[in-house]
Amino acid sequence: MDEIQYIFVILFFGMLLGVITGAIAQKKGESFFLWWLFGTLLFIVALPLVILMGAKVGRRNQGVKKCPYCATEMNVKEMECPSCGRGQVPRPTNAAWEKTLAAEDDVEKWAKKENKGDAG
Repeated sequence: MDEIQYIFVILFFGMLLGVITGAIAQKKGESFFLWWLFGTLLFIVALPLVILMGAKVGRRNQGVKKCPYCATEMNVKEMECPSCGRGQVPRPTNAAWEKTLAAEDDVEKWAKKENKGDAG
């Protein structure tokens, strides 16, 4: 192998090692690309840094949502906003097959109406 091929092989393995630091950093809320680049160029330094780095503390409001009308924060389980008093739209829980059955019922109702109109 000549020198160029050695350089490409080393660069390839460096890029693969950079994926390790990028993936760990992404799980901790950091930029994958920047840590991948850092890990590719200086894996020996980047890996211990990314492992010792704490996770980004973001504002995670689990159990809190905003009212779509007045943007007041409220508990997820509340169905009425404490500020504006408007009712909240419940999350849809219908499965796809339930929607299909409802659509078929609508078609049957429409067909019955059409049949009554033709008879009269």
